[in-house]
Amino acid sequence: MVIGVTGGIASGKSEVCRILEKKGFIHIDADEVAHEVLELPDVIDKIAFEFGIDVVSADENGKKHIDRKKLGKIVFNNTEQMNILEKITHPRIVQKIKGMISNSSNDYIIEAIEIVSSGLVDICDELWVIHAEPEQQIKRLIENRHLSYEEACSRIKAQENHDWDESKADRVIYSTEPISSMEKQVLEALEHIHKSE
Repeated sequence: MVIGVTGGIASGKSEVCRILEKKGFIHIDADEVAHEVLELPDVIDKIAFEFGIDVVSADENGKKHIDRKKLGKIVFNNTEQMNILEKITHPRIVQKIKGMISNSSNDYIIEAIEIVSSGLVDICDELWVIHAEPEQQIKRLIENRHLSYEEACSRIKAQENHDWDESKADRVIYSTEPISSMEKQVLEALEHIHKSE
């Protein structure tokens, strides 16, 4: 069983993944895989070509690294530049995740913002969208990530056109307080899946 978990920033995706981990699922965070992909020499070279050598730094041994803060300043809130970056990284991210899952009998959760547009949805048995109201997202971003109100609103606005279409999801999990309410939804969804197998 592979469950794809998606939704907006601070929507509760990680909490849903933690609940599923307790039920034996192995958690694959696409963001973490993306960081690994950014360390690949050919990816670094392609990014340097597209965005300039300034986004590349080197350690004391001469090993190249992507300066994610500098790269983020270029692509954040710039759809055209973000699309260029995604064309470089997405195929490698998908390839790496597919490799992690292939020939395994384990249950997996793939947590990703762009699970549909990246093609990762094709390897999922279920697609879950985690829904949170904007006020909840703003509150979490301010409390947990120490963003200002304006920064939190900007992050949420930047994701307005992302592809978590609730009408296409197998399940919509409503991210509510307390956490026990969300846990109840997750456990009920799992029970329903097992009954229909």
